[in-house]
Amino acid sequence: MNPIARCPRALAAAMCALALALVGTPARAEQFTVAGASDTVAVSQGQTFTLDLVVRDAGPAFNAFDLCVRFDPARLTNTPMSPLSAQRGALMTSACTTNSPFHLFTPTPDSLVCTMVILCHGVTVTGPGTIYHVRFTAGNTDAWTTVTFGAGTTFYNGGPRVDTLVRLPIVIQIGSPVLDAGGVSSRPVTAELDAVAPNPAHRPGVLAVSFRLPRADAAEVTLLDSLGRRVAGSARARLEAGAQRLRLGLPRLAPGRYTLVLRTGAGEVRTRPWVVLR
Repeated sequence: MNPIARCPRALAAAMCALALALVGTPARAEQFTVAGASDTVAVSQGQTFTLDLVVRDAGPAFNAFDLCVRFDPARLTNTPMSPLSAQRGALMTSACTTNSPFHLFTPTPDSLVCTMVILCHGVTVTGPGTIYHVRFTAGNTDAWTTVTFGAGTTFYNGGPRVDTLVRLPIVIQIGSPVLDAGGVSSRPVTAELDAVAPNPAHRPGVLAVSFRLPRADAAEVTLLDSLGRRVAGSARARLEAGAQRLRLGLPRLAPGRYTLVLRTGAGEVRTRPWVVLR
């Protein structure tokens, strides 16, 4: 099975649980990063190890999430914890002492779908903090591989989604991977979005965007206002690997903070802040 295929979503169960969580306040549109506690993890061949999945930012608040965790089954094997409740992160379990959080875990050979909802009225949490743990056993070959968060990864605040979500991959080094013929590490690379320039800007009519793709992939770039609403963007298109540059035509923008977002077909999301002046 292709390790970058779309993860299944436990949508029906998540919706039922969210109905119990009661409607809260709309989520604020701020940068929100889900990642591993460490960007790179070194393990031995055959080693069983645990990844702590964290929210790195102080806001916005949330009370539920879906995680879609993807990995290469040729390099990693998921080894569920026993009991499964041990996979719950402290940020979610410490928020409510009267009810255990709703927890659903669905493993497949190349992905994990995890849903958690805090079941206390009006209770939310905010990062930074650990939200979940996943355990893997490394393969018996020296290699670089990655654990990524798929497009199904979503956070909620009483129903509304938390926008501007950044998903950072976790690089796993198994053993001592050899260098390629040119003496360069075979460590995997990820999509990169360059900083916006000029920043701040005085109501430009066009925004120049540059980014890089590690491999041929579908990609789109969107510009969001401070409320997370799309104000401009490119059409989703398949692009070749390497450096890319495009120009976004802009409407008349009000002064304020904006976020440029790059999304790829592989589920990578990169963001850059941008400020428009009067």
